[in-house]
Amino acid sequence: MTSSADAPGDASTPRWQTRAPCDLSELAQARVEAINLVQWLARIANSYVGEVAPERRTRLEFVPARAAIITAQFAGSLALELRLPSLEMQFLDNGQRVPHVFDPEEHSPAEAEAWILVELLHRGLDRERFSKRLPYTIPGLMSGDAEDYSPQLCRQGLVQLTALFRDAAAVLGAAAAAAGRDAIPIACLPQTLNLTTASVDRGANLGDYAFSPGDAENPEPYFYVNGGSNNGSASAARRVLLEASTLFAESDPIAAALKLAKAKSA
Repeated sequence: MTSSADAPGDASTPRWQTRAPCDLSELAQARVEAINLVQWLARIANSYVGEVAPERRTRLEFVPARAAIITAQFAGSLALELRLPSLEMQFLDNGQRVPHVFDPEEHSPAEAEAWILVELLHRGLDRERFSKRLPYTIPGLMSGDAEDYSPQLCRQGLVQLTALFRDAAAVLGAAAAAAGRDAIPIACLPQTLNLTTASVDRGANLGDYAFSPGDAENPEPYFYVNGGSNNGSASAARRVLLEASTLFAESDPIAAALKLAKAKSA
């Protein structure tokens, strides 16, 4: 843990970054590490965000310019963010980073929980409301002091994941704009790290593309359309439109993604 508050990242428009095939083994390790740590954001959101439905509370946002996954605001002006590729966590107040960064390297889940509880105390929040309970199940999540987080061991995979997230956000944003839905936030589903622009309170349609950084069935990152459910669960019917590797050789991958997705969804 450190005690410096970094300034927000560059707010430039995201550009396509991935130009070579991913190492799927490294990417899979990075997904596991990131999913384990992003659950702290989901736990904070589930405990404090003022939404009735848990799928609304735990719905996070990916901000490409900062390469950060962020909770909705709670307690008036607070939020918690996780930054890629370091997986450092930090609280925000009115969008500004406050002192005390949690660097997960060689720290256990129990230490992450202790850091959160201290930060809640510093922010004057009722710590009794904080619960590690999640409204969904993820098998094999790290817990207690049995093992430590180690983003450095999968650093290359996390760098790949960061670039893919920024690329995917650019594609999803362009797809939303093409459908007449400008300035749509990119939602991140903590169960899977999938990115989407679809609303949680309506069914997806062919204008609502989503992105998966890979999963057990499809280890390669891919774009898809939900077959009805927008909760990010593995059981949700999906129609895979294209794999990310298809776009690597394209001169304008974002335009190619929109063209391919439109053709495959026709």
